[in-house]
Amino acid sequence: MLRPVFGLFVIWLVAFQLLRGLLIITTWSHRGGAPMPLIGLSFWHGLRFDVATAVWLTLPFALWRILRAAPGRRERGLAFAIYALLALAGLFALIAEVEFYKEFQMRLGPLAYEYFSTQAEHNAIVLGMIWHGYPVVRWTLVCLALWAVFLWATRRLFQPAPGQVGWLPRLLVVAALAGVAVVGIRGGLQHTPLRWGNAYFSPSTYVNQMTLNGLWSLLDSLGSHSSATQKSTRQWQRRMPLDQAIQKVRESILLPGEKLVDAGKYPLLRVSPPNEAVVRRPRNVVVVIMESFTARFNDALGASLGATPCFAALAREGILFDRAFSISTHTAQGVFATLCSFPNLPDNDRPAKGPVGEQPFRSLPRILQERGFATLFLYNGLFSWDNKEGFYRHQGVQRFIGRNDFKNPTFVDPDWGPCDFDVFNRAVEEFSALSAGKKRFLGIILTLSNHAPFDLPPVAGLEPITDGGEQNKRLNGVHYADWALGQFMASARKQEWFADTLFVFVGDHGFGIPPNLTETSLLHMHVPLLFYGPELFGGQHEVRHQVASQLDILPTVVGILGLDTPHQAFGRDLFRLPPDDPGQAYVKRVGEPILGWIQGDEILTASLDAPAHFYRLGLGFPPSASADLASAQPERATAFSRELDAFVVAGLHTLNRRLASAPAR
Repeated sequence: MLRPVFGLFVIWLVAFQLLRGLLIITTWSHRGGAPMPLIGLSFWHGLRFDVATAVWLTLPFALWRILRAAPGRRERGLAFAIYALLALAGLFALIAEVEFYKEFQMRLGPLAYEYFSTQAEHNAIVLGMIWHGYPVVRWTLVCLALWAVFLWATRRLFQPAPGQVGWLPRLLVVAALAGVAVVGIRGGLQHTPLRWGNAYFSPSTYVNQMTLNGLWSLLDSLGSHSSATQKSTRQWQRRMPLDQAIQKVRESILLPGEKLVDAGKYPLLRVSPPNEAVVRRPRNVVVVIMESFTARFNDALGASLGATPCFAALAREGILFDRAFSISTHTAQGVFATLCSFPNLPDNDRPAKGPVGEQPFRSLPRILQERGFATLFLYNGLFSWDNKEGFYRHQGVQRFIGRNDFKNPTFVDPDWGPCDFDVFNRAVEEFSALSAGKKRFLGIILTLSNHAPFDLPPVAGLEPITDGGEQNKRLNGVHYADWALGQFMASARKQEWFADTLFVFVGDHGFGIPPNLTETSLLHMHVPLLFYGPELFGGQHEVRHQVASQLDILPTVVGILGLDTPHQAFGRDLFRLPPDDPGQAYVKRVGEPILGWIQGDEILTASLDAPAHFYRLGLGFPPSASADLASAQPERATAFSRELDAFVVAGLHTLNRRLASAPAR
């Protein structure tokens, strides 16, 4: 029963490998400095994508072959016709990908869909461009020749099976086939299913692109761009004309002295002047993104439970923003906003996992890598989670140290991995080694111990917090994370690189704790933001009350370093804001359509299907929000609404048109 099916599967694999070879040969001039052995590895790593795609293409016919052991001639002819059309479409797409890659330096994906619309005249223009601009006839003949060979090699699948097989054996075979198919489609037995980031195994973007399978990318894009998503995106984009949105968002974000780069194409690509926050420019940068490190339990911001004495001590020596917000409510969005200064937009909550994330962003790792910094990312957990390694390797991170890379950790959470103390210790080792080698570095540390189920190591002298009621577990998670941070900084102070390093501390998000301020659950996104470097800041320390966002971290760090490099941050340099600027932040909970736009102590919440609401906020202890002021202050609410609409429209345009970064020069 399965012999012809297995033959079809193998033939698809062979075809995929041959067409990968064809793509490499025809795009050889794009390989850059990638050596031949590394390019050769793309065939091996690409097998996972080939197998997953071959399973999808084979499975329907395998089931038909098993369950319909003796079909009539007409049924066999219909099945063969369907199969032939499917094979032609697949082979044609992979052959057409040669010219597609030459043009766009990417595999088939969302951009392939962007060129076609529901308007016939637009499609006619696109088809005319293809016909006149590319060797359509030549590639069509190649496709037809390969198709004929393909059909000849697989014709046995549609011949009658000899003998009769009972239902029980057939059902057993179906069950076994289902298990094998699931493993093949998932790309193995790992925790997470196959994603495009799994192709990013090398420092060469070309090699990583060659590893992908064009049909897999095309189907993945189709699944990620459902009709509902496209409809929602179009509805948001209709809220404001694009040219008005870009002009408005520039007025909102650009600061004096910033110069746009290629303003006709890129909404916010610009070069910013340095800020004067420091008395000398730092040599290194360390960004510490703290898991669930909420402002609501933080002593430095007014909490009284004693959970963060170490952070409070650091805040007394640094520049603390006490009205800072994470972009969203999950780690993936917090890391993305911090390192890429790009928001999570409606229907695009997880760009790092979706096809739109394949484009390069002007990320902090990319910018500093271009300036000769070593870039490394340390994390307790698995980098496959949320496609972290695949995405951030593409964005300039050179080294990843994750769950399985720690030697003799002092404590391992069976769910999340080594504790924060071990991660920080490893960070000190890595930073010291880089410094000893006279290498500047960007170190990114993402902590994880402060996460349910809060399986924390015992620490001598660290008394548990017991007066937090139902929040005791969370409070003790914060308390441990704060202790580990204190140990890290105590160790870092003894290192020669400490005085020349800018430290940035921020929560990836907070907790969903009462009261539920506005429809956005704002307390879930209220986090501390601290810039620290006593010698760099010349002993200056203060608490600033301007609204800040994770989106502001990248442009602020670029300003502190004094780099004249282009970036496209959707945030602003916090140290160049005018004193009377209230600050601003955009927030959106994951998986929900409600957005928030904050300026000073006011917030507008909006969605497509409900009227906007306008509130005045109080972020003290206890926090508060006013009644809806939209009808009482319509002009103010309208102004906020226009700011939000412009931000979203410009962001969606930048993301979907793949304008997050200018091409590398």
